[in-house]
Amino acid sequence: MKQILSSIILIYILSSCTTINLIPIDVRQPAFISFPPEITNVVIVDNSPTPDNDEETATPNNGPSILSMDSARTIFLNSLTKFMNEEKYFNKVELYPYKTYNGSSNDITLLPARKVQTICQEKDADALISLNLFAISAQLETENTAYFSNYSILGTKLGIIMRAYAKDGSQYGNPVGLVDSLFREETADWSRIKNNVDEINSLVTEMSVVGADKITGNFIPSWKTSQRWYYSDNSSEMKKAAKFVEQGKWAEAADIWGGLYDDSKPTKKIRLASNIALANESLDDIENAVKWITTAFEMLPEKSRSELAIQIALYKAELDTRLKNIPKLKEQLGIEEEPLEGNPDSVSE
Repeated sequence: MKQILSSIILIYILSSCTTINLIPIDVRQPAFISFPPEITNVVIVDNSPTPDNDEETATPNNGPSILSMDSARTIFLNSLTKFMNEEKYFNKVELYPYKTYNGSSNDITLLPARKVQTICQEKDADALISLNLFAISAQLETENTAYFSNYSILGTKLGIIMRAYAKDGSQYGNPVGLVDSLFREETADWSRIKNNVDEINSLVTEMSVVGADKITGNFIPSWKTSQRWYYSDNSSEMKKAAKFVEQGKWAEAADIWGGLYDDSKPTKKIRLASNIALANESLDDIENAVKWITTAFEMLPEKSRSELAIQIALYKAELDTRLKNIPKLKEQLGIEEEPLEGNPDSVSE
C-alpha cells in the first residue's frame, strides 16, 4: 500500500513539474526616424570632426600600424551604406565622396540648409543623412590574479551622432545617437601593444561594423531576434502543446492551452495565459497578445516578486511596446491602418 501511495505521489510531482522553454522570435521594430514615402534616394555625408593628431600609429621595428580614427570611420560609413542598401527600403543609398566638415577639430557643426540642398541636387537625392560625430577608442587593461596568471581585457568604445535632412535642408526629427562597446578577455598579456596590433585592429573594425548595423535600425525598420518563453509540464496535454510549438503550429498549441485554462489552478492559469499571449504574438495578433498577457498580469498576487511575476511583467512590457509601435511601423512600411478586429488566425479562447 505504501509503495502504491509513493508511486501516486511521485507521478503527481512529475506531472506538476513546470518547465520553461526558451524560444527566439523575430520582431520588426520601427525606425527612430520616419521618412515620408516619397523618399527613395538617400545620400550619406561625413560631416564629423577629425582630431589633429589622428594618424596610423606605427609600432616599433616597422611593424603593423594601429588603425586611425579616420580609417575606422571609413569602415563605419562604408558598412552603413552597404547595410542600408541591403535592406532595400530605399531605391539607392549612396556615400558622398567628399568630407564636408569645415569647423575646428573638436567642434560639432551642422550642415547649412544651402549645403544640404546643393548635395541633394548633385546626387539626385531626396534626403541626406549626416555623420556629425564619430569617436572610437581602444584600451588595454591587465589585472594580476595573484595565484593565477594575468587576466587581460582588450576593449573598444564607440560614440556616434547623426542627423537626417530633407532635400530642402529641413531636419527630420531629433539627432540619432549611439554609444556602444566591445570587449575581449584573455589570459594572455595584451598590455604589450606591439604584439597585439592585429587583435586591436580586429576589435576596432568589428566595433565600427557593429555600430553601422545598429545605426541602420534608426533609419530603416529592422528585424530583431527577441527571446521568448512558454511554460510546460509533464502532463500529456502540455507535452502535446509543446510538440505543436516545435512544429510552429501555434493555433493548435493555443487550442490545448485554452482548453486547460478554465479548469486550472491560479498559478497554472497565469502560465497558460502567458502561453496564449505568445501564440497570438507569433500569429502577429499583438492586440490579442496584449489582452492575454494583461489577464496573466492581473492574476498575479499583489506586490509579488516571484520569478513568475517578473517574467510576466517583462513580457507585458515587451508586448505593450509592440502594440504602441504598430501605427508608426505601419506608416513606415506603407501599410494602411485597418480596424482593430484581430487577426483571423488569432487565438483568444
